[in-house]
Amino acid sequence: MLITTSRKPSQRTRTFCRGLERALDAHVVNRGKMSLRDVFLKAKEMEKDRVAVVSERDGNPDGIKIYHHGELFISLQLTVDFSLPKGSMNKDKIHLRCEVDELTTLAPKIFPIPLEDSKKPSDQNLVIIRSSMKKSIPLVEFFDKNGQATGPRIYLQGWKLAGDDDT
Repeated sequence: MLITTSRKPSQRTRTFCRGLERALDAHVVNRGKMSLRDVFLKAKEMEKDRVAVVSERDGNPDGIKIYHHGELFISLQLTVDFSLPKGSMNKDKIHLRCEVDELTTLAPKIFPIPLEDSKKPSDQNLVIIRSSMKKSIPLVEFFDKNGQATGPRIYLQGWKLAGDDDT
């Protein structure tokens, strides 16, 4: 996955993108004056089939549009909690666990990482999507192989598949 931002991102948005890069098998590219077409060409050059464009509101990340082979796949509305320590994850040993029924089939398409094998012991880094305790919305959390939470914590406020009505 290639991650980029709007043209003039805030420091918080750049920090969020670097956090995603550390946690996922992704690469961040500073967009600068690149058009979306140029971003897609850069992704193709880097052999990445997904592009995530992070948008912001009032200096904070508030959405991600994910494109697959240049076509919009899904738009995510989100809020981000930066309070967690910044740990590192081994991108080669990362797996996905989704505990939210509505996102079970979408999650592997959004995050290009393999699903967790529940039969193997958990010596792997995890991206867990579950319902948050405080709010009844999905929460995306990143954990290293020792079970320590690493930032960022993402609250999914909503999502819309390309071509769908409101979800």
